[in-house]
Amino acid sequence: MDEQYNILDFETTGFSADFDRVIEVGVIKINNNEIVDTFQTLVNPGLRISSTITNLTGITNEMVKDAPKNSLVMPKLQAFVGEELIVAHNASFDERFFKTEMKRSGLKVKNQFLCSLLLARRIYQSLDSHKLEVICRHLGLINVASHRAIGDAEVTHKVLNDICDQIKRHSWKNQISPQYLAKLSKIPKKNVQSWLRS
Repeated sequence: MDEQYNILDFETTGFSADFDRVIEVGVIKINNNEIVDTFQTLVNPGLRISSTITNLTGITNEMVKDAPKNSLVMPKLQAFVGEELIVAHNASFDERFFKTEMKRSGLKVKNQFLCSLLLARRIYQSLDSHKLEVICRHLGLINVASHRAIGDAEVTHKVLNDICDQIKRHSWKNQISPQYLAKLSKIPKKNVQSWLRS
């Protein structure tokens, strides 16, 4: 994309932003398609991490015991992303946690979110699932740190690059803006090919 943006991933204690908490945040900052900075930290959620989440992420209660709490992490995260665009895979999940955790810290959110999952559903229509690990297998990508925040953010960057390459192959676009991708993410799947060529 033709502007600086961030790719963010949260690992959490569960799926509810109201009741669960962030246990890890990873963000990569992209400029001219290059990673120019990173932000990563474990977060002490103030509640117990279940064995299910530990089995999924590898993050244990012992690992977060001495990690900074949300009130310390969120101001630093906000300073890192500023008001720039944030990309996430299944962005509705990460956006809910981002807004809720920022609100708990008394911080206002001005960032727009873009969902690579919605884009993937329109570009890789032959896939039965558009989970990150499924797309990685489809593209031959290896995520050496699956279900860890910075690893998932880095592989989301590679997926987004391929999505943009696919768009360029099927349209007249040389430069792709966030606004263009936001519109594409809402186009009915059956209309994607004709929309790209329009």
